Amino acid sequence: MTVSRGLKYPSGTVQLGFDLYRPGDAPAPLIVFLHGGGWISGDRGMYDEEAEWFAANGFASATIDYRLAPLYPYPAAVNDVQAFIEFARSNAEELAIEPSKIGSFGNSAGGHLSLLLGLARSTPKGGFCKPVDAFVAVCGISDLRPAEGSAELASTFIEQFMGGPHSELKGNYVAASPICHPPVCGHGLLFHGEADDIVPVEQSRALAARLKDAGNDVSYFELPGEQHSFSYHAWGSIRERSLEFFRRCLG
Repeated sequence: MTVSRGLKYPSGTVQLGFDLYRPGDAPAPLIVFLHGGGWISGDRGMYDEEAEWFAANGFASATIDYRLAPLYPYPAAVNDVQAFIEFARSNAEELAIEPSKIGSFGNSAGGHLSLLLGLARSTPKGGFCKPVDAFVAVCGISDLRPAEGSAELASTFIEQFMGGPHSELKGNYVAASPICHPPVCGHGLLFHGEADDIVPVEQSRALAARLKDAGNDVSYFELPGEQHSFSYHAWGSIRERSLEFFRRCLG
C-alpha cells in the first residue's frame, strides 16, 4: 500500500488538502471519504483508519478536507466535494484510479455530502456534474427543511451550514436536501441507528423508500439500539457491508 499525504485539489480558486491511499501501482476503483462534524468541525484525518482498511482490501481511498461553516456556509462544502470528484476523474492516470469507478462514503454531515454526490446532477451554481457511481451514507441528513421532518437537535448546525434560517433561504434548503433531488442514482447503501437522537431515523427511511420506489439499486440497513455514534460491533458491520457493496458495484 502506498500513502500520499498533504496533496492538494482545487475548488475554484481555493486549494484544499487530501490524502490518497493506494493498494498498489495499478489503477483501482476510488472511494472518497467525507468526515462528519455537523459541517462545522472535523478534518480528513478522521477517516485515516477506514481509508487504510479499504486500501488494504483493494480500493484506492481518498480522505478529503472541505470548507467548514459558519465561516464558509452553503454551498462551499458541496462545491468542494463535487470539485474533488471532478479533479479525481480529470487526473485519474496520475492518481492511479479508475475514473468510471468512483464511490463516496460519509457519516452524519459527511453522509449528507455523500448523498448529494450520489444524487445531484447539477452544482449549486447550476452547472452540470456527474454523480458518483456508488455511495454510502451513514446516518446522513437527507432533509434540511425544518417543516419537513428535519433534525430538531441538529437545527443549530443546519442554520450555520446554510448561512441563515429556512425562512430566509427556502430555495437553498431545498437544493441542499438530498430528498428533494430527482430519485435517480447509481448504487446506494444507507445505514442509520434506530435510536439516533441527532438525525431522526425517519430521514433515512423516507429517502431509502423514495429511491427504491423509483427502481434504483439502493439498500437500507437500520441498526437496532444504535445512536448517532455507533458501537464497535455496529461499525464493524457497517464496514463489512460497505466493502461488500463497493466490491459488487465498483469491482
